[in-house]
Amino acid sequence: MEDIKLNFAKNLIALRKEFKLTQAELAEKINYSDKAISKWERGESVPDVVILKTIADMFGVTVDYLISDHSGDEPIIEQTAMAKHIKKKNRIFISILPLVALLAVATATYIALQVYSPSIRNAIYCYVLPLPIYALLALIFSAVWGNRMLNFLFVSLFVWLIIADVFFIVALATSNYYGLLFVIGAPAEIVIMVSFGIIKLKK
Repeated sequence: MEDIKLNFAKNLIALRKEFKLTQAELAEKINYSDKAISKWERGESVPDVVILKTIADMFGVTVDYLISDHSGDEPIIEQTAMAKHIKKKNRIFISILPLVALLAVATATYIALQVYSPSIRNAIYCYVLPLPIYALLALIFSAVWGNRMLNFLFVSLFVWLIIADVFFIVALATSNYYGLLFVIGAPAEIVIMVSFGIIKLKK
């Protein structure tokens, strides 16, 4: 029995740290007190079978895994709901980070340009023209993680933003506004929809 207590204590600590949970956070998830978690992790007691099963399911392991010795082994985490939730949060963070970095660079550039030569064009240069880059980055992350519908949306967004960039570049260079440029987007959008199977052509 003592071996089971010690094994469970070591495994619980390892899994809790793997998921970056405090004792209080773990206690809240299984509706127990953090004092109980502390006792388990000190090897003073073991929860009943129902709680063992709850903890095992939450961490994506078996009850047998929780009470067995795994010295030197890496925790085997399956794709449980909790693991998927953490993975999703990590993906969102990884996706947002480069976008925020680009926005910070754009803002720093805008401030520098405004100091030396204040103009409304600086906002277009720094915030509007780089928009296709944001869409392209979003498309890359979406493609890596295999979300087909998001891929379609980001490809469409990228095409329309490229057209918008051409519109603004021509307008800035010639002071002429060629709104008909956006008509190009219609056939481009149809091609994209056909490519992603949103529209199916008859054979």
